[in-house]
Amino acid sequence: MPLREFECPKCKTKFERLSESANCPNCGKEAIKLMSTCNWTFGWRLSDRSHERGGPRDEIVPDV
Repeated sequence: MPLREFECPKCKTKFERLSESANCPNCGKEAIKLMSTCNWTFGWRLSDRSHERGGPRDEIVPDV
């Protein structure tokens, strides 16, 4: 199950839950679900050469 991030509009507390909706653990007000970001590279990245002018545009290397 995905972990979701929430923020309370009243006290600005940020917390995470597995559920679709949640109440603030501090004040009990219904929290707002935040947009989450995720790194989907899975250990790969564009090579340094791919950023050079005239270099290969899609060369990937393991990100160790």
